[in-house]
Amino acid sequence: MGAGAPEARRRKEEALAGLFETHYERIVRYIALRVGARGEAEDLASQVFLRAVEALDAYQERGLPMQAWLFRIAHNMAVDFLRRNSHRRTVSIEGLAIAAATSPEGAVALRLELEAAAAAMAQLTPAQRDVLALRVLGGLTSEQAGKVLGKSGGAVREMQSSALQSLRRLLERGSEARHV
Repeated sequence: MGAGAPEARRRKEEALAGLFETHYERIVRYIALRVGARGEAEDLASQVFLRAVEALDAYQERGLPMQAWLFRIAHNMAVDFLRRNSHRRTVSIEGLAIAAATSPEGAVALRLELEAAAAAMAQLTPAQRDVLALRVLGGLTSEQAGKVLGKSGGAVREMQSSALQSLRRLLERGSEARHV
């Protein structure tokens, strides 16, 4: 390590600590969408940051901001988890916070909408779910999500558009079925 290495490490640690504060919950939601369980997602998200701390000296930006690097670690950990637990591919709405509803009827309606959205998301391709999770839940730009997924920003935008169109059709079809 050179003379500036301790200072560079300190800056990286500060950046990582800031990202923990601002992105932990986003990473949990991203992983939860992938693995289907909030508790396991929280455990995996903690492991993401632990792995990031362990690999901090090797991290070099090279066009991939630290935020996207964390999501890349999260993506890889979720994939590994799903390989080990392939029988558990469910999307659970347990643990999703229900906004303060004005009435019990409002809470029930919101729960039904969340269930419909989870069922529709489960019908998307894994790549479409990944793109939506990174862009919507993770808050990544198209380019950052592309770096996580090994695709171009344009490909991510196309996948996102296709996923949203499919999701819209699935939700409309489900809504029509519920109202018949």
